[in-house]
Amino acid sequence: MIQDNRSVEVSIAAHYVPQRVQFLARALDAINQWQQSDVTISIVTNDLALAEDPGLADILGALRHNDRTVIFDKAHGLEHPWHLTWWHKQRLRQWTKQAGDGDLFCYIEDDITVPPAALDYFVQYLDAAKQLGVIPGFLRYEIDANDRTISTDFRAHQIVEDSQIINLSGTSFVASEYPYWAGFVLDKALAEEYLRSPWADIDSADAQPQSSGHTCRVQSAWALTYHSVPPSMPSRIVVPVDASLQPLEACRVWHTPNNYSATRLHGFGTIALDRVFMRPGLSANYANLRRTAAQLGQRLMQKLAKVFSS
Repeated sequence: MIQDNRSVEVSIAAHYVPQRVQFLARALDAINQWQQSDVTISIVTNDLALAEDPGLADILGALRHNDRTVIFDKAHGLEHPWHLTWWHKQRLRQWTKQAGDGDLFCYIEDDITVPPAALDYFVQYLDAAKQLGVIPGFLRYEIDANDRTISTDFRAHQIVEDSQIINLSGTSFVASEYPYWAGFVLDKALAEEYLRSPWADIDSADAQPQSSGHTCRVQSAWALTYHSVPPSMPSRIVVPVDASLQPLEACRVWHTPNNYSATRLHGFGTIALDRVFMRPGLSANYANLRRTAAQLGQRLMQKLAKVFSS
C-alpha cells in the first residue's frame, strides 16, 4: 500500500434511514483503513439524528481514535430529496481554494466501500492517466446469493478490441462504457476543471445529452466522466485489466446492499464482474444476444404480472 501525507476529503451522501446505517458503517470502516494520514469525512444528511444512531457508535469512535475528522452536515432547502447528492458541490468549491496539488476530494454515496488498495491504485496511476486525458476509475460489484462477484452496473458485455486498450505505467486499461460507480475522486487540478464544466451545475448537467434518462443522483457522481472525452473513447473513465481483460482487484468497490444482483431489474446485477469485458468473436456476440433476450423476457413478465394483478 502507498503511505503518504496527502490530505483527503471525503463527502458522503447519506439520507437517514435507520435500516441503511449498516451500509454507511461499512463505508466508514473502509475509509478508516486508508493509509493517508490526513482524512476529513463530511457526512451530508437530511437528519442529524444520524450522528446519534447506535449503529455508528463503534466506527465513529474508531475513526476519531485514528485522528480522522468527522463532520455531520445537514442539507436544507432541497427541492427534491435526491438533491442531497449535490450538496457536496459547495464544499468542493471551498476545498479547491485551499487544497494542495496532491490532495484528493472523494465523493461517494453511503453504501459504497472504497478499500485502501482502491485509493492507492488511483494515486498510483493518476499522473499517467492525466497525460492521456483520462481518469482512473472503479467498478462496483456485489456478492450474490451464490457468493459470486457480480457487476452492479454493466447491462451488457463490453466488446474490447486490442486497439482500444491503453497502457498506463505498464498496466493495460480500458475505457468503460458503464463508468458510473456512485462516486468520484478528483485532485485539485481535476476539481478545478470540473467546477468550470457544465457538469458541476445541477441544471446544466441535466441538459447534457448523456444525461437523458438518468437521474440527478447519477449526474452528480459522474463528475468529469463525459467532459472532454478523448476521441473514440466511450467515457473518460478507464479501469485496469489483466491479459484476459478481467478487471484488476484494485479497481473494485463494493456496493454493500447487494440489491441489484438480487432483483436483477432492468438487466443490472446480472453479469459476472470478471466477464464484463470480452474480446470480439462469436462467444461475446452470443453472450450479449442471450443477455438481450433475457432482459426482454424479464420486462415482458413484469408487464404480464401487472396486467394480471390489476
